[in-house]
Amino acid sequence: MSDFILFKLADKTYGIPFGEIDEIQNSKPGTSIPFSADWHEGVVKIREDIYTILSLRKKLNVSYEQQQDTDKFILLRREKVALLVDSLDDTASVPETALSENEETASRRFLPSVFEHGDRLVLVLSVEALLASTTGGGA
Repeated sequence: MSDFILFKLADKTYGIPFGEIDEIQNSKPGTSIPFSADWHEGVVKIREDIYTILSLRKKLNVSYEQQQDTDKFILLRREKVALLVDSLDDTASVPETALSENEETASRRFLPSVFEHGDRLVLVLSVEALLASTTGGGA
C-alpha cells in the first residue's frame, strides 16, 4: 500500500507520497532572488530554517495565477524546499497494483505514475526527479 497527500493545481489533482513530506503549512510571501528561474518563488524562513519556494504551477507548466490565501506549502523531508500548491485535497491509500505508468510522455519525467481515486485520475509527483531538475539534488 502506498499513502499519498492529494493537492490541487488549477483544479487538477496530484499526489505526493507521504514519506516525502515533512510538514504542510499555509503559504506566505517569500524574498525573491535575482536572476532565478521563474518557478523559483524566492526563499522563506520557517522556524529558523531557510526554505526555497518552488511553484509547482510554474514548474509543471500549469496555468499561472498569483498566490492566493488558500495556497499551501508542502515542506519536503529530503531538502529544504517548500512546494507551493493551490490547496490540499485529500489523502489516499493505494495498493501498488492500482498504480499505472503515466502514458503521457511529455509529463512522465515528473509525473511517472497515475492512479484512480473516486471519479478522477491522480498524477503522482516524483520528488526525486523534481529536485534533480531544480536544485541539483534528489539524493
